Amino acid sequence: MAEPPKQDQGPGPARYAGLGIQLAASIFLFVFGGQWLDRRLGTGALFTILGAFVGFGGTMVWIIHRLNADQRDDK
Repeated sequence: MAEPPKQDQGPGPARYAGLGIQLAASIFLFVFGGQWLDRRLGTGALFTILGAFVGFGGTMVWIIHRLNADQRDDK
């Protein structure tokens, strides 16, 4: 007797488990780099704040792009 076809239940939670860690690591690295530049150039907190925004924004753009690509692949 043939088995019924398996229905796609979508991606499992493990597929996206590392996204939060990746977001945190990216923000940390950009903030750390911004602090280093601020100390080196004597610019106060300019590059630290800029690093936080670039780290968060860039990672969010990448995550959204990845999720959209995964959604297209699942269809």
